[in-house]
Amino acid sequence: MRFLSVDSPLADDAPHLQALREQLERCDVAHARVASIDKLSNVLSADAAQVILIPEPALAHYLSFRDSHSQSQVFQTNPPHVVILLSQVSELDQSQLPPEAIDVWYLPMFDVALKMRLQSVAEHQQLMKAAQEQKKALGLQQERIRQEQKIVHNIFTNAYSRSLVSDPHIQTLLRPLSSYNGDLFLAAKGGTGSLYLFLGDFTGHGLPAAIGTIPASQTFFAMAERGRPVSQIAREVNRQLHQLLPEDMFCCGLIVELSARGDRLNWWSGGMPPAVVINPKGDTSDYLQPQHLPLGILPDAEFESGITSTRVPMNSQLLMYTDGVIELGISQQDALGVDGFLEQCKALQWKMPGICEFIEKELTEREPHDDLSLVMLRCSDTGFEEPNQDDERSRLPFEMKVRIGPNEARTLDPVSTIIRGVCQVEGLSKFRPSLYTALSEAYNNALEHGLLNMSSAPKQSSEGFESYYMERSRRLARLQRGKIDIELSYKPDDAVIAVKVRDSGKGFRFDHQDQPMAQEHTFGRGLHLIRELTRDLRWSENGRCIEFNFPLDKLPYE
Repeated sequence: MRFLSVDSPLADDAPHLQALREQLERCDVAHARVASIDKLSNVLSADAAQVILIPEPALAHYLSFRDSHSQSQVFQTNPPHVVILLSQVSELDQSQLPPEAIDVWYLPMFDVALKMRLQSVAEHQQLMKAAQEQKKALGLQQERIRQEQKIVHNIFTNAYSRSLVSDPHIQTLLRPLSSYNGDLFLAAKGGTGSLYLFLGDFTGHGLPAAIGTIPASQTFFAMAERGRPVSQIAREVNRQLHQLLPEDMFCCGLIVELSARGDRLNWWSGGMPPAVVINPKGDTSDYLQPQHLPLGILPDAEFESGITSTRVPMNSQLLMYTDGVIELGISQQDALGVDGFLEQCKALQWKMPGICEFIEKELTEREPHDDLSLVMLRCSDTGFEEPNQDDERSRLPFEMKVRIGPNEARTLDPVSTIIRGVCQVEGLSKFRPSLYTALSEAYNNALEHGLLNMSSAPKQSSEGFESYYMERSRRLARLQRGKIDIELSYKPDDAVIAVKVRDSGKGFRFDHQDQPMAQEHTFGRGLHLIRELTRDLRWSENGRCIEFNFPLDKLPYE
């Protein structure tokens, strides 16, 4: 550290300044005499720590010098410290002191006092040096953080780049609570001209919650590209998240497939608020109530992938949202709630611009505590090119027989394996989603109601779902005997795949029209789906065997 002693414009100050310089010499302090303020420009250096000793009569001149040199390298990178020298008692105007002033010395000064002042200046210099080093380190750390955030942002951007968020059927409002969104919305084209959507809400918010969106998005896109059914997409996403996420993290999710003609929704919902179907007249016609546990909680063997199929009038709308919307204001004990939100949407005639404006206004009045997402889907012809219905199908008939015992039921997904084999046959791959759905519903009914002897009654309420699947898991783990036989017969001349699923359970009563008694109680939505997708549905062997023909002359729902 070097001291620069500036001469005073007043001759009376000269003896005191000379005495001070001699004292600095005796203290072995590096110093230099500067004839005037203007000469500072020749001796100031940006590379060394410097302290300017300025007599009070030269202070005004220094302030002018400083203003004219404020953009110089010295003042920008390593500004000097200033000590004001007073040789007589006078009042200093503190407002005129430069910001780099660190002390005021009264002259003359005893050697002991000077040494204490010099020690104080040295300590101040050390503090400033440490502060500058910390500032530099903080700047580097902030730059690293910016670079890391840029990399992470690019990863998320690339992960979602295939999403059809600009599709004309879709309107969205996506508001993360922080830089990273723990909510996930994806859209993708299906293999049969359909449109897939996935709205997810991961536990928490910010980067920890957003991490789970990457494997979920890649799985969704891969499955949608291959035209997999909603149930299979849900199962695979669940499997990935169950393997990767910690135990206290999961994803509430709604996966929807809009048919190519826009008149049907196939959907799976776990832990999400009820989505709303609005008919063209503006009335609510249906609710997509959650029917499963969230994704990532259950292992694959216990996961329930059953879907629901809902017919909708053309030009209906589907409103989907995460709980961040309905929990606006919950920290102030004034949550918006499902009813309050839907009432406002109805008052706004279900118009997305008005709903978005309402939410933005609510965000200024109600404190958000979670990411929020809002999606409106218009149910109409997707406009995607459908596969050629005249594709040549194999003319070679075949049969497939599979027997599933307790161990296979616990550890395998037999339906996926069967469908994968069937769809290798030329011309059958485009039927994969609907064939998988029909066969998996028949298999799950045989497993749960045949071998495990369970009733669907608990699933009539959302509270009963968790207990139902916990009981299913316990019974499946204890299962020691029983079997399910699956037979498929491909008949190209009849353009059908004949399916038979037989279990070794107790069976049930059925009436003369081959309809199971209490079918809604026993089969629930599974029976409805099978009816929609197949022909010639019938039961035999006291309800232990279900048979149907899966048509190949057209895609389902046409």
